[in-house]
Amino acid sequence: MNRWIVLTCTLLLCIGAIIFLPKLFAFQTSLAQLKGNVSVFNPHSITTLSNDNLVDRLSSLPLTVPISRVEWSKSILTLDLKVVTSESTATEIYENMAEAISFCFEHTPNVDRLMLRLVAENKWLNSRHLLLAADVSRERWSSVLTEELKSNGETPLPDLLKQTFHMTETKLWQNQFQRP
Repeated sequence: MNRWIVLTCTLLLCIGAIIFLPKLFAFQTSLAQLKGNVSVFNPHSITTLSNDNLVDRLSSLPLTVPISRVEWSKSILTLDLKVVTSESTATEIYENMAEAISFCFEHTPNVDRLMLRLVAENKWLNSRHLLLAADVSRERWSSVLTEELKSNGETPLPDLLKQTFHMTETKLWQNQFQRP
């Protein structure tokens, strides 16, 4: 009789381990995702943006216009891109804006608002001039409009895009990039 009790206890322990261990693994994975630690080999990883990983995540973006200033506060990302050469085109700038918008709303779950500014820096005069600004919220964002921005080319932005992304063009932008 003693042998049957030991065998039954062993069998129940093994069945319990089979049921419990996968749940433990799933709990560990979800806890890591909450902390922002995601597998490196996952090509479609979504990372929670924080002060700890802000620099790493933004430096991995394929931007051709350098980042001038970044601020992260209460699910609002403020990003300044600086235009330093006169060879920059509207197409290049729109593509960089689309890349930043896509990063915020497709690859991070906790960015609710992106305040994006394009600033021209004059090294000789040590001055900065605002060219273009956008205030994009997650609620109004759509991937279709981001693709439209990316493929806009040199043409002036459509009104729908300006309204949805709350874009503001300065006179300097219009004079430099939207000449007839």
